[in-house]
Amino acid sequence: MSGNLAHAPGAADWWGVLVKVPRLGSWPVSRHRLAFGTILLGNAAAFAGVDPPTRLATAALVLLLVLDLKRLPDVPRLHRLAGFTVASLLVIQLLPAPETLRRLIQPGFDEVMAAGWAPLSLAPWATLHVAASAVIVVGIALTAARIAVTRSGLPVLLALLAATGVLVAVLGLAGEAGAPEKVLLIRDNTGGGGPYGPFVNENHFAQAMELTLPAALVLLLVNLRQLRSSGGRRQLAAVMVLSSAVVTTVTVAAMLRSGSRGGVLFLLVALVLTFGLWLRPRRFRGRRWPAVVIGCLLVSVIVGLSWSRLPELEEGFRNLFAVEGVDGNTRWDLWAGTMRSWQRSPIVGSGLGSYRYVIGMDKPATGRAVLEQAHNDWLEWVSTTGLVGVAAVLLFCAGAVMILAPRRVRRLRFEFRYALAGIALALTATAIHEIIGFGLQTPLDRYLLATWIGMLWGLAGRVRNPRGEERPADGDEGDRG
Repeated sequence: MSGNLAHAPGAADWWGVLVKVPRLGSWPVSRHRLAFGTILLGNAAAFAGVDPPTRLATAALVLLLVLDLKRLPDVPRLHRLAGFTVASLLVIQLLPAPETLRRLIQPGFDEVMAAGWAPLSLAPWATLHVAASAVIVVGIALTAARIAVTRSGLPVLLALLAATGVLVAVLGLAGEAGAPEKVLLIRDNTGGGGPYGPFVNENHFAQAMELTLPAALVLLLVNLRQLRSSGGRRQLAAVMVLSSAVVTTVTVAAMLRSGSRGGVLFLLVALVLTFGLWLRPRRFRGRRWPAVVIGCLLVSVIVGLSWSRLPELEEGFRNLFAVEGVDGNTRWDLWAGTMRSWQRSPIVGSGLGSYRYVIGMDKPATGRAVLEQAHNDWLEWVSTTGLVGVAAVLLFCAGAVMILAPRRVRRLRFEFRYALAGIALALTATAIHEIIGFGLQTPLDRYLLATWIGMLWGLAGRVRNPRGEERPADGDEGDRG
């Protein structure tokens, strides 16, 4: 990586294009971004995208976006290798194999193994469903990467994420007065959790906040730096600072009021772990007091908006590892059963999507419980994909760490440094939250995560540019995102 990008002329100018009206000649650009915004905002309003019609509409939009890409964006080598590993595993799990081979690879499932030729996946229809969902996620990530690699695409993506977050937050706050058995005051809650906003589970709502709040923080910090400019750029920065501060306040307050103890805890832990990416200590002297004052003001407003729900949140922390609706069980019980399930097929797992169909063999349901998730997506992934799936995750994590290495990120201009820090915050908070949750099984949360991953791919290509050159502006041939 070259340090030249830190001094690229005009690198800050593209933040000003966020509010410019596209020219008629930039219709392809507007089409991509309009469709992408429809995916995020539409799923946010349509009950987090869980209904089949919403999923079908999302799939159609993603297909059109991918087909309209003139060329695929660059994907880091380790991430390509991780994707190839997962795709190969899906083929292996779905292709019919002789009974002898299956007994050798999956010795623990002898008692339920079909005779003759059959797929390695114990629930092939569920594995096909997961494969279809993965295609949509990859399509969203590729589209986001193509947008992020353009000169004006990065602030647009951040604004869409922030807008999605504040929409979900407002829906959650507005629905607090409704009946607890209703989602958005309209539909019955059949998910069994505590609904908040468009989600049937307040923890999934909190995860959506974790995946959108970093975008508002990036916009806030970038435009705080732009306040030192003059003229129209300073006025635009002031508007953006005010808007971003409002979005940050509303989303954090909604997370606190939702009662998700994990959401609050894991976001704070992720913020501590990624704190070094947000600043250059040697340039922070003399400007710490304004930042401290603004931070204290935001915290005061957030606490004031959330005060009435803080006792409920405090009690929730004491029961962090309890599983609601599962009589006499904790997450520890589910995790132990999940590991026993993995030991039945340690190499390729039981098949993606098959967890709910096989967990009863090692962790029978008790009382009125219906066990469908491990309440730990990492362990569920291990159980259903085996060591091959673990290798794919390690490859992906290694690729992300290489791009987000603090020594490299902190050499960049603040626009790119803050954006990469926001990506690191979103990915870290999500990774930690998935230790006790399964929020990524909700479509909207998956799409938000895919957007951050695509942004990571797009920025990885930009910061590798040895001459620090910028992509063309909107309407130019290169800006097709």
